[in-house]
Amino acid sequence: MKRSISISLIAFFLVWSFAFIAVKLPFMGPISEAIKEFEMTDTYYQILQDTEEGDGEESDDVTIVDITELYSRRELAQALSNIMAHKPKVVGVDVVFEGLKEDTLGDEMIEEVALKYDNIVFSEKLLEYKDEATGFTGMVHSFFAEERGTVNEGITNMPRNLYGGIKRKMQMGWKVQGEMIPSFISMVTSVYQGSDSIVAEEKSLNINFVPRHFPVLLPDSVAAHPELIKNRVVLFGTMKDEYDMHYTPLGKMPGTQLLAYAIDTVLKQSEVKKIGEWLMALLSFLLVILTQNAFARYKAYAIERKNRFVRFVMSMTLIKSYLTFIWIALWMWVTFMVFYLYDIQIDIGWALSAIALLALAESIYDEVKHAIDNRRK
Repeated sequence: MKRSISISLIAFFLVWSFAFIAVKLPFMGPISEAIKEFEMTDTYYQILQDTEEGDGEESDDVTIVDITELYSRRELAQALSNIMAHKPKVVGVDVVFEGLKEDTLGDEMIEEVALKYDNIVFSEKLLEYKDEATGFTGMVHSFFAEERGTVNEGITNMPRNLYGGIKRKMQMGWKVQGEMIPSFISMVTSVYQGSDSIVAEEKSLNINFVPRHFPVLLPDSVAAHPELIKNRVVLFGTMKDEYDMHYTPLGKMPGTQLLAYAIDTVLKQSEVKKIGEWLMALLSFLLVILTQNAFARYKAYAIERKNRFVRFVMSMTLIKSYLTFIWIALWMWVTFMVFYLYDIQIDIGWALSAIALLALAESIYDEVKHAIDNRRK
């Protein structure tokens, strides 16, 4: 056991040293970013994306109306009115109508729709982060919602530390001038569920990106598909605006579709649950020790074979490499099934890396031990 623990520790040290070099050396920047961004769920989503037909199972709750080609408030107001005529449970508008325009009729039309219905949630955006206690110092509202409570609003900002990276999380609430304000997804899901209490927690939602297809309608096709509007969440936003594209585990994705994944995660209670860092470190270490013990038993079994050819084949580096590959694939399959069935992320990337370096770690251990023994003699 002492030997297995020592070899496992050396393997983890080797992995850490390689990661440290990748992070610290300037020319290793791209590799460093890849290491920081990678999570095991990326592999799981890719497997599901490759095996699912089309874009995956169709969502029963969320429809997107693509307004990329609508340019005036008159058109937007008319499109919203047409959607509301088919009785959606809630409409989430991924647009902030800042200030008045020269088209006063368009302003009046969009304001009339906004004030007529109580199941529309409009976007608001945060400005100027100050500190942890205060949060943000201001917000941008639509012109008809200058006072809170006039219409339903929710914050659409992404987590601050994830700008420019892969989007995996969204906030359930944000702190503004010391007060907790609900996010867009909190407001939309609360209105959809008919909840009186809006969840506005300063916590991140781990979005579940298991591939799903969200029906996308153009504004002029809403009347032809009332079944995709009635009693559903309808997201009103752009699907082809390059300024609102984000990188996700499924690739580049429009902001409105990203909101759809977040809302669907809340409604289905399928948030990705992560194991704590210390528990994950312990599980990883135990897995590497288990692997080292299993390989040591295999090595002893191979040496005991009386048939010289069998002993030679079982001791070949190629065979050991195949067995290591199969062992790693087995544990990846186990963690994938746990994720697929229970939405639990078991990030064994460090453990798998250490397992891949066990042969090198064992050689280092044997050489060091041999040198120490010789010195004692």
